[in-house]
Order: sequence, then C-alpha cells, then structure tokens
Amino acid sequence: MAASTLKLRQQQRAREDLIAAVLAVIAEIGVDQASIERILSEAGTSRSTLYTHFPEGRDGLLRAAYETAGREVLTLAQQDAMVATTWRDRILAYADALIAYSSRAHIGHFYNVSGPHLMGMRSGRGIGSQGTFEAIRDELSRAVDAGDLARALDVDAIATLLTSSLRDAGIEASRDPQAAQRYVAAMGSLLNGLHADRNSTQAVGA
Repeated sequence: MAASTLKLRQQQRAREDLIAAVLAVIAEIGVDQASIERILSEAGTSRSTLYTHFPEGRDGLLRAAYETAGREVLTLAQQDAMVATTWRDRILAYADALIAYSSRAHIGHFYNVSGPHLMGMRSGRGIGSQGTFEAIRDELSRAVDAGDLARALDVDAIATLLTSSLRDAGIEASRDPQAAQRYVAAMGSLLNGLHADRNSTQAVGA
C-alpha cells in the first residue's frame, strides 16, 4: 500500500514538473518557441515520461499549463481579496491580479490569446475567468444585500460584463504591459459608477 501511494505521488510530481517546465519555458521564450525538446530539457525528464502523462504530447501539456495558469491567477487574486475591506477593493483585487499576470512577458499572451485558442474556446470561460466571474457576482450580491448597491442591480449581467471587460483588458495588457494600470484604474471607475448609481437611485426614490 505504501509503495503504491509513493508511486502515485511520484507520478503526480512528474506531471507537475512537466507543467512547471512548460510555463517556465513560455515565460522565457514564448509559446511558439516552446518545443518538446526545450520543455524536456527544462523538466529534466524523457519524452516517454511526457507521453505517459500527456498522450496528446505538446498540445495536451499546453492545455494543462493553461489550466494551471488560471488557477495561479485565482490564487493570487484570492490572497489579495482576503485582506481587502470593501466589496469594491475585493473585486479590484481580481482585476489587478488578472491584469498584472497578463502583463508578464510571453506568459500573458499565452494566458489570454494562445491558451484559449488552444483550448478551442469560442465562448465559455476558462478556470480563471469562471472563478473571477463567480467572485465578482458574489461580491456584488453581498453588496446589494448590505445596501451598498441598488436592489435593482442585475448582478449576473453586471458580473458577466465586468468579467468580459477584464478578459479584453488582459489581452491589451499582454500587448502593452505599460498600460496595465490604466485598465485597473478604469475598473475602479466602473465600480465607483455602480455605487454612484445606487446613491442617485436612492435620491430619486426619496
């Protein structure tokens, strides 16, 4: 039993090492240059090991790397959101994490452009976008319940629009990292607008 458990751990470690290697190679030279040979050299493993874990080869490994990148973005956002004190700042934590990740050389393009294309995503959301949507929706819902936002707010629709906007901002940040903070600031302005709309609605109702 112990030997079987050890083997499973070793297999999982080998898989994780391959994913870490492809992300490191992409970050260094870009996805187009991330050949199997370069990835294997980075991971210090063999071609047979790669195909054992990823029978589709490079494409399967890249898909796994894209999913891992999405989880990394969510983890970074969740860590920052935990110490934020307002619904606005918690949503901004997700915007900041996504756009900062997107602005990293090579990896940002992979996460926002190459990865979704590889996954065949025409609509739908990846792990990172879905997690961001859920976090934004939940924050907006709690803000409505607390009276910080208008009761009439269509939470799902607003969360969808904000998430879609962040995806587009991520693409732009991957092309022009210097513009990243502009998009974070713009998201802050949109959130301020939601709060202002709540105040104007109250004034009309009064």
